[in-house]
Amino acid sequence: MYDFCYWMTTTPNNSTDSARLCAKDGGTVAWVNSAEAQAFVEKTYGGKMTGGSQFYIGVTDPVSEDYRTYTGEEQYYFNWDVVYTPMADWTCVFINYDNFKWRETKCFFPKLALCSKTIQREYLSSYFDRVHVGKTLAGHEVSVLENVTFIRCAFACQMNVRCKSINHDVSSRRCAINSGTAEAYPAQLTTAPNSNYYTVFI
Repeated sequence: MYDFCYWMTTTPNNSTDSARLCAKDGGTVAWVNSAEAQAFVEKTYGGKMTGGSQFYIGVTDPVSEDYRTYTGEEQYYFNWDVVYTPMADWTCVFINYDNFKWRETKCFFPKLALCSKTIQREYLSSYFDRVHVGKTLAGHEVSVLENVTFIRCAFACQMNVRCKSINHDVSSRRCAINSGTAEAYPAQLTTAPNSNYYTVFI
């Protein structure tokens, strides 16, 4: 019933200030709790950040080997870097952008932070104003995600400032983020039996 929306802070901060920034927008430092969530983060931010960038995620180690989220839940999923050696006083977890692997660090070091919040799936229906079943908009793709659910496709649209509509193929699970709409380009709305087209509600 619930899923996650992710966004990145724009300035480096220590972990405490990063958590405040995430909370200001209604979220927390990101809970990356599954391989699916990890893959989504990689697809969303891959190729969009400067090499060598690092960003906090919502995992801490307040007691040795007892990893918790910033909201207190026990962390079961991990994606550690194989070349990383933990230190006793390193308790905050970050992702190294170059390979999207996890490492620990001292929490006072300034880094970017990945934020997340839970969103009810029912909310997404109000995010899209118009639906065309069996249709797709051609010629306006700005980003494509392969093998993703509609929920993930919709979240990717929310995080892309150029997104005005999406095409989602229910068979191949291909997601196309469009910079145009069927209302502006009706002649480019074509028949595609396995696809559905959605206009973002503005």
